[in-house]
Amino acid sequence: MKVKLGDITQLQFGLYTKPADEGNAAYLQAKHFDEWGNQSEQIDTFALIDQKNESHLLEDGDVILVGKGMRNFAWTYQKDFGPAIASSIFFVIKVDQSRVIPDFLTTLFNMPQTQAYFLTLGAGSSIPSIRKSELEAFSFILPSMELQQKAIDIKQLHYKDMDLSLKIIAEKQKVYQAVIKNIISQKA
Repeated sequence: MKVKLGDITQLQFGLYTKPADEGNAAYLQAKHFDEWGNQSEQIDTFALIDQKNESHLLEDGDVILVGKGMRNFAWTYQKDFGPAIASSIFFVIKVDQSRVIPDFLTTLFNMPQTQAYFLTLGAGSSIPSIRKSELEAFSFILPSMELQQKAIDIKQLHYKDMDLSLKIIAEKQKVYQAVIKNIISQKA
């Protein structure tokens, strides 16, 4: 079934605030994520939660999507991460979880085809930016919950495979360097 994102989600913008070195919630910025949308950097920016900004606290299953710049990756927030607020570079996408699994949207948003589409939305400006109305109009095939879960499982296996591949390459590099070092250090 083809759906528009706006029909199965509620979109809002992240919070614009000055990040602090201390606080009671992580203040998520693009620098905290790798090119695949995985949280990679140690969180070093925080926000102090008060009555003005507590409505911006992420809830379990919220998807954040970078709406400005050349890297439009997505990430799914899970409550075990701890209290967090997305910065204003992100859209915060609240998902109708009776129809779509949040990680499925993240998987879809991080696909190369979707990334290319998002880049066309912001084309022509010095800093590409996706408009909220354009994101809400984004349409895609919404598979059954069972197929959504299969796509998520495949993504997770793919990431594990990529991680193992990187570890194998690092080990091969060590073996190569040890062999060359041994050859160089031998006396003629």
